[in-house]
Amino acid sequence: CVNFLQIPWNDIIFPYILRYLSWRDLFRLRSVSQTTLQMTSEYFSTLSVIDLCSVKKEFTTNSFHIISKDCKNIRILNLSYCKWICSSLLLRVIQCNPNVVVVDISGCYELTNDILHKLASNCKSLKTLKLKDCHWVNGDAITDIGLNCTQLEDINLGSCWEVSDDSAIDLIQNCHNLRQLSLSKIYGITDRTLFALASNAKHLQYLDVSGCWRITDYGIRKIAEYCSELFYLKVGDCRDVTERSLSYLEEKDIFVETPAKNRCLRSYNHNYKIWLQV
Repeated sequence: CVNFLQIPWNDIIFPYILRYLSWRDLFRLRSVSQTTLQMTSEYFSTLSVIDLCSVKKEFTTNSFHIISKDCKNIRILNLSYCKWICSSLLLRVIQCNPNVVVVDISGCYELTNDILHKLASNCKSLKTLKLKDCHWVNGDAITDIGLNCTQLEDINLGSCWEVSDDSAIDLIQNCHNLRQLSLSKIYGITDRTLFALASNAKHLQYLDVSGCWRITDYGIRKIAEYCSELFYLKVGDCRDVTERSLSYLEEKDIFVETPAKNRCLRSYNHNYKIWLQV
């Protein structure tokens, strides 16, 4: 008879058992004995994905420290609206995991721009960065991200109020693989940023400029003309964007979402429907 703890940990227990346990069950297992404490600690050190979005209220700074302190190969880190996270703890995680490709710290109010500067200097392979509702983000940090994380494909800066045209343009001019970009409710964004997108973001597919009230029809038309892969534009509360430019977008089979009108494409393929639902 083989004892559970005698089964090979790395080959059997980690990939076929522990990976299917909830965080709550993992912490329960951790408290059973010294051996299970060692087992779960070793398992935590192998994690490549830490996604706490759905359990954010169950975690604390200490519990996050427990699961992340020995990690060296995190690829996906989702701490969206984990309001307990602090800069000192997250800085160490970023320093120890230079191969991270997805970081979502939307709504993490207690962080500082030191986090973004550390990502810029340490995580050159970053492809997705979500900063929605991070009001602490400033333009210098976004410029630093743009200069160093040039493989970025998806970035959400929604409600990052201190971001300016200049910093957004620095980002756009250096990240030529941008496919999804949200600049919603950034009141300093003007047509200058849209012109930069038209010139540099040839693979742009999704753009959210809702609440950017300083953009105009001219900028929107430039996007439609030069971003040939664009198929989804979210726009609203933009006082100088009129039906004229929106109709032009629809003529080019670009889905336009506005709060006042439920617009639908006459035709777009099934793959795009799936992509929009993810």
